[in-house]
Parts: sequence; structure tokens; C-alpha cells
Amino acid sequence: MESTLGKVFRRTKWLWRDLYFSSKSSEYWRHQKGGAILIYHGVDHIGSLAHNTRFIGMKDLNKQLAFFKKHWQIVSLKDYLTNNYRNDRFTIAITFDDGYLNNLELALPILESYEIPASFFVTSIQSEGYDILWSDHLDLGFQFSPEQLEIDGRVFQKGKREFFEVDTNVSLKNVCRSENFEFKQKMMAAISNLFRQNPKYDMYWNLMNDTDLKRLAASPLVTIGSHGNFHNNYGEINESEVLSDLKKSKHYLEGIIDKKIEMLAYPDGSYNRNVIDVAEKMGYQFQLAVDYLHRNDINDQRIFNRFGLNPFIKLGHQAESIIRGKY
Repeated sequence: MESTLGKVFRRTKWLWRDLYFSSKSSEYWRHQKGGAILIYHGVDHIGSLAHNTRFIGMKDLNKQLAFFKKHWQIVSLKDYLTNNYRNDRFTIAITFDDGYLNNLELALPILESYEIPASFFVTSIQSEGYDILWSDHLDLGFQFSPEQLEIDGRVFQKGKREFFEVDTNVSLKNVCRSENFEFKQKMMAAISNLFRQNPKYDMYWNLMNDTDLKRLAASPLVTIGSHGNFHNNYGEINESEVLSDLKKSKHYLEGIIDKKIEMLAYPDGSYNRNVIDVAEKMGYQFQLAVDYLHRNDINDQRIFNRFGLNPFIKLGHQAESIIRGKY
């Protein structure tokens, strides 16, 4: 855990970089070279970080995309992955993970206003009768849940922001990441769902249904890819479960949008080298990580790294971090 002194140092460093890179000229940004695939998740009206740090406000998304469009080259993900673009400017591709309804209602109009292509990686959990991702249920139900839970014979105690297993002190979220969906079902049954009764939370868990997904896929700027069926961590579950999950997701998405699904973004960035082979055999030609997890990945033309955005820094600092590939 980061010490108080470490936090102060990090925040001071970020503040200095916020100020320094905010002063850079348009010429500076236009002369950068290289490229990156960016990851977004949810979009809301205000940029709330109360429930998780994966959401961005409409205003900030608009500012970022306007900046990228002005200074850099933005191409479709497939063009980026196949090197089908000029390399005389810094080049990016835009991706969104999870399949939130707000991607259609809030993100797509902004993308269309700038004529920016984007790829959306969608879970197919609704095909299993669920309308929420397990991680969102855990995040949003936390504040309404009792101080102690018992799930599958394991006891979890409420901490400041999440539950921890009494015997191991491992967070409930990390326990869920290492388990299959059967355990996650039990977790969702134990965690309160009172948040569903308050519309202010809807933005942070509502997923696109079949009709919404068809509307999104109809945009000429949009490419749809898989983000798994149950949003399981593929690097943690067995190979037969991975295979079943990938098959269900591909079949469901292709049936809705009537297009071939060739791209896969690993849920929670979790995979291993065997999973890459399994996904390739299933027809996933392009596979997306968050950060490479294995030494051989960097030379493997089936899997590609992506860069997540930081909601705690200013735009100039964010742009420089994207160029450098690190914070």
C-alpha cells in the first residue's frame, strides 16, 4: 500500500506535469510520432468517480476527442491494427469496453460530431438473463449491504470501500476475479440490489439490449467486438470455461448485428498464452489486452496493448502520458 509520503510525492509530480504540459503548443503535439489504442468505459453527465474510476463525463470526453482530432490522426481500430495509416503523425484508435447504454446515448453523438471511428467491446451477459455486470453490482450494492456477508461458506467483512475475506484479507472483488460465474452469481445474491430503486444509479450499470446494440452497430463509424459472455477473467478460469464463454459471446453478437465478430477485448485485461490460442481458433483475429502480461506478447501479432486514461490528471498531461505509454 502506498505511504502517505508516497501519495504526496505522486500528487506533487502530477500537479507539476499538469502545469508543464498544459503550456505546450499545438506545434509540439502535431509533431509527435507513434501511436496508441485508448480504452474508455462508461460516460455520464458529470464525470462522477463515486462508484469507480472508469467513467468519464461528457464534457471531458468532448474536450479529449476535440484535442485528439485537432492534433493527432484518429483511425479505426482495424486500420490501426493492420498499419493501414500514414505514420507521419501520432495516431490513435478509440475503444470502449463493457457495453453500457451510455455508450450509445452519450458517447456516440460526440464521436459522430467529430466523425471519429470507435470500436465497442460488448459483453453478452444479457443472453444469460442478466442485465448488469457482476463488478458493477458489487460496486453499487456495497453501500446498501450489511457489515458482514457469507458467500459459499466464506465470510467477508465490510471495509471502507469494499469487502475483505476474513480468513485471507483478500478483497471480495479480487476473489470474484479468480472464480467462475457460479461464484459471482452467489455474490450478486448476497450483495444488496437496492441501488436499482434509485434512478440516479442507472447510468452506472445499465447495459445495451439487443435493440440498442443494433442501433449502435448501424453507425458507419462503429465496429463491434466481444468482451466475453460473463465478463470472467480468462486468465483465472479453466480452458473449457474460456472456450464456452467465447463461443456464446461470438454467437450472440453475430446473431444480433449480422456481422462477423473478429475482435476480442479481454475482460479485466485477464488472459494467458493458452487463451490467445483458444481465441484465435474461435475466429478472434484481433485480441486486445490492457497491459501485456507475458514476455512473448509484444512480438505476437494476434494480441495488442491498450492504454487506459487517468481521470485525475489534466488533458495536456494525459496526452503526454499517451505518447510516452506510461504515467
